[in-house]
Amino acid sequence: MDKNILFCSFYYKANLKTGANKRFENIISSITRHLKKDQKIIVLLKKGNISDSFIHDKIEVQEIPRLPLFDRFFTYILYCVKLVTLKKMIVVSDFMPVPIYSLSKHVHFQLIHDIRNFTKFRRFIFFSFGKMIQKSQWKKCQNIITVSNFTKKELVQKCDIKPENIFVSPNGIDTSYLNEPSIYDNRDIDILFVATFEKRKNHQLLIKAFEYYNGKEIIKVCFIGKDLGTKNEIRSSVSSLDNNIMVSFVDNVNTEKEILGYYDRSKIFVSPSLYEGFGMPLVEALSRGCKVLCSDTEVFREVGSNYVEYFPTDDPSILLDLIMRNMKSKSRSIVDSDFLESYNWSKISRDLSTHFNVHL
Repeated sequence: MDKNILFCSFYYKANLKTGANKRFENIISSITRHLKKDQKIIVLLKKGNISDSFIHDKIEVQEIPRLPLFDRFFTYILYCVKLVTLKKMIVVSDFMPVPIYSLSKHVHFQLIHDIRNFTKFRRFIFFSFGKMIQKSQWKKCQNIITVSNFTKKELVQKCDIKPENIFVSPNGIDTSYLNEPSIYDNRDIDILFVATFEKRKNHQLLIKAFEYYNGKEIIKVCFIGKDLGTKNEIRSSVSSLDNNIMVSFVDNVNTEKEILGYYDRSKIFVSPSLYEGFGMPLVEALSRGCKVLCSDTEVFREVGSNYVEYFPTDDPSILLDLIMRNMKSKSRSIVDSDFLESYNWSKISRDLSTHFNVHL
C-alpha cells in the first residue's frame, strides 16, 4: 500500500459509542499497524469531534466547520474543495450526497452501514426522490464497503449494484472484550438491551413479553441507548407494568470500559430489533459471556450463527418463555475462539488493507 488513506465521516461524534462511531475509531487505529514508513492516515471530521483514539504519529486530523444554516450543503462544497486540493489517495467515506466528480481523482470506497432508507424504517418520511438519488449515486461509486452479507445482498437486489463492486468488512470488537469475562453468578442485571430508542429496535416486543410475567422473583432489566423518538413511549409502557419487572434506563455511556462493564454485569442480552445492517452488540455480549437472544432476522443469523437463540418478532409469549428458560441456567455463554477472531479489529483491518492494495 503506497498511497495515504483519507477516512471521512461528518456523522461521527466523539465519545458517542454507536456501532458506526466505534467502527470509525477502531478501523483507523488498527490500520495504522499496516501502513508503510512513508504513509499516513488523514481523518476528516466535523469540528469539535477529535477523539483520543486519533492521537498517533501516523494520523493527521483535519476539521470542517459546523454551520448553523444549510450545514449539509456547505459541508458538501467544502468536502469537494478538500478532495480536489489533496493528492491522489485512498478515500473511505460514508458522506451523502457523494461528490462523485471530486472523488474521481482518488481511489474511492463508499462505506454503507445499511440501506434503511429503502425500508419502512427510513430516516425521513418524504424520501422517495432522495432514495432515487442515493441509488443513482451508489451505482456510480467505484467501490463499496459494507458491514454484512445481508446488506450486500440488499444493495444488489434493491439498488442494482454489481456484487463484485461490494466488499464486506464486518464490524468488530476491541481487544478488551477478549479478556476473561466476570463470574456469571455475580451478575446483577438479568436482561440487557443496548440500542437507540427508535421503532426498528422494537423495544415494545420486550415490554409486551414482560406483561406476561407473573413470577415472584424480581427481574432486573437495563436499557442503554440514546433517544431517537420512542423513549417516552417505552417509559410509559414500563410504568404500566404491574409485576416484578424492574427497568432502569441509561441514556448514554461515554467510554468502552463503561459499556463493557454493563455486559459483565448482565446475564442475558436480548435484541428484538426488526432491522439492522449488522448488530455489533450481539458479538460484544457473546464475548463477555452473556446469553444472547435475538429476533429471527437474516442479519442476526449471519452475525450470531449458532451461538444465539432466536425468537419471532411478533410473539411476546415465546420471547418470555425463552427468557425464563435461560434465567434458570446458571452457566455463561461460551463461544469458540475462531468465532471471536473473525470479529477482531486487527483481522478486519488487515483484510481491508489487502483489499485496498488490490485496487491501487
